[in-house]
Amino acid sequence: MILPRASPLLFLGLFAVSPSPVPSRRGGLCVGAGVGGAAGAPPAAARARVLRAAATRFRVRERVRERLLRPVSRRLCSLLSRPSSTPKPIDITIYPASGDRSEIVSPAEASLGNLGDSSEMRVVDSVDDTETALLPGEGKAGGGSPVALFDEICLEPGDPVVRIEDAPGNGVRIFTGIDIQSSMDEVWSILTDYENLHRVVPSLVTNEVLEKKPTGGARIHQIGAAKVLPGVKFKASMTLDVDVYLEDNPLPEEKIATHVDIDTSSEEVREKGSRLPLRRGVFPRPFAETSLPKRDITMVNVEGAPGDFDHYQGVWRVQPLETCAPDGEQYARLTYAVEIKPKGLLPVQLIERRIAADLKVNLMAIRTVAETRAEATRMAK
Repeated sequence: MILPRASPLLFLGLFAVSPSPVPSRRGGLCVGAGVGGAAGAPPAAARARVLRAAATRFRVRERVRERLLRPVSRRLCSLLSRPSSTPKPIDITIYPASGDRSEIVSPAEASLGNLGDSSEMRVVDSVDDTETALLPGEGKAGGGSPVALFDEICLEPGDPVVRIEDAPGNGVRIFTGIDIQSSMDEVWSILTDYENLHRVVPSLVTNEVLEKKPTGGARIHQIGAAKVLPGVKFKASMTLDVDVYLEDNPLPEEKIATHVDIDTSSEEVREKGSRLPLRRGVFPRPFAETSLPKRDITMVNVEGAPGDFDHYQGVWRVQPLETCAPDGEQYARLTYAVEIKPKGLLPVQLIERRIAADLKVNLMAIRTVAETRAEATRMAK
């Protein structure tokens, strides 16, 4: 939807800081609008004036963000989002990529063959507003979400669990997890089929593989879309570097920001997380804390590439669920932990709930595909 040119919401929450004029060189001096040096001024003094002016603009921008935009965005979310007291069912359906809804294929009827033909099948949620998948306050302080999913916790057949934690500056960390009645290999094959992620993940509008890595990773350009408020859509673009870590080559400890144990209080984790800086290459703690075999996929936005996030990095984790599966069956746990900082003055509070809801629905879609394939495999035997 195209926003009105004079929309106050656009100027309040969705505008970015215009870059300052780029200083130019004249006669060995650094000259810029409002910060140029007088003729004959030493270059060092001119550079110092430029740096002081830049620091002042940064402080003003941060002050505006903290004192004005954040409180206003919280108020807008509370007034305009108006989530219902009970979550609306999110139906995950499978239908032909042509978009013909009259040919919807129920998961129970789908065969392994047509699900495997990615050129013909796509999985989506059947409702427009997936934010209804998230209860009011779900994931936030007091919402009852665990600090991590330990091996002693069994979620199946429940819905995904979500947790939202504040991060320093204009950042947020979001954790989601789901238990799946399918093998770890089946779930892993969906996640690493990079060319067809947009056919499984509902929030992906564009998914282009730019490069395949010999180690099993890839570089991917993606565009995701989400409705952040009634009539307002947030569309985010980014280029991601994807790397994989298998059982015999685990994610190095120095690349994990922190760990928690089952006795750690939620309040303590939130308080520490609010002070834990966002560091590129050091990923948020995986939402699954496990001693079982596991596989990880890390994703981080490429520095210098066009995109809508200053900082975006996360880690997918897939593990078997030996303690939760009935005898003779294979269950898997899928979790995702991501930390986000948008560009410009867009307050992260304006989009964090929307992103958390979409991640929850994405996990439900992956579960639908994995369990349908597993059921088709059992029926084919």
